[in-house]
Amino acid sequence: MGVKTDTPPGLTIYDNSLGFVCIRLHYVADPDKNPDHPDPVCAERARAWLLEARRSYPDPNDWEREMEINFFVGKGTRVFPQFTETVHCQTVIPYARFKTIYRAWDFGWHCPICLVIQVDPKERLLVLHEFIGSAQTTREFGEHVVDRCARLYPNHGAGYVDYCDPAGQQVKSIESERNERRDVEVLNGIGIFPTYEYGWSRKDGRTLIHQLLALRHDQTPGLFISQGSCPLLVQAFLGQYVYPERKLDQRIAEEPNDDEHPWGDLIAALRYGVTGLHTKLGLRRLMPMVAPATLLTPALAYHGYGSPVRSMRSTHGR
Repeated sequence: MGVKTDTPPGLTIYDNSLGFVCIRLHYVADPDKNPDHPDPVCAERARAWLLEARRSYPDPNDWEREMEINFFVGKGTRVFPQFTETVHCQTVIPYARFKTIYRAWDFGWHCPICLVIQVDPKERLLVLHEFIGSAQTTREFGEHVVDRCARLYPNHGAGYVDYCDPAGQQVKSIESERNERRDVEVLNGIGIFPTYEYGWSRKDGRTLIHQLLALRHDQTPGLFISQGSCPLLVQAFLGQYVYPERKLDQRIAEEPNDDEHPWGDLIAALRYGVTGLHTKLGLRRLMPMVAPATLLTPALAYHGYGSPVRSMRSTHGR
């Protein structure tokens, strides 16, 4: 039967893949609640209603879930609120055959991730494909990715460069660090050699992504995502990757929920890729402010003859 086309705006009736008839009813189906109604009187009445209705939803994510039928919004505050489908997504992004393909890996038994990335001539990051595993060893998932890449990008002569978790991105136990080193060694055994840099924090990686999402002088962002090939990464940006509310006082947490699978894992893999490519993308790491050396040096007291005063400890310790 397909989608019904003779329905008013805001009402959609269609058959899903299981054969059920689904009805999607949005508030704009009511003429008095449609701010784009052709009748200016109805449109003005709808805008007044909309303004009043939004006041009852101080959290914009609550509004998106309850009133805009957005299933991708999690409970909390979006980490990347500047991301929009219209600006940062393209239906399909063709890959450049003669340019290097980059892969960003996030290990884990429950939800291993690999993102396929390229950089275009304007130094923009293109996320071409997402691979998401489930209950797979690192070797099984790595072999799956190699096979899929061979099918998607046959005869790719420019080769692959791989990135994984830089030390310092996560607070790890000694055992988890050992596991990660073993994961890298496993990938080495099937011809994949991920690299990483020390000293990057999660916040550093998120800062680089924020820089990519901003519009540049040519009015394009530094990041495009192939929406057809990366649907869950798009969901993560649209609201599944959030700063959660703390249960005790309902305040917003200072760190995002990176344990939300698979959306937290997808953003983690993207961080690793952006970290490794930040110089190629024209990004700079925002270093913390450090006081000048003169301010860090303790002031010296002087005797009347101009020689510095030494403490009794330093005098006897010579």
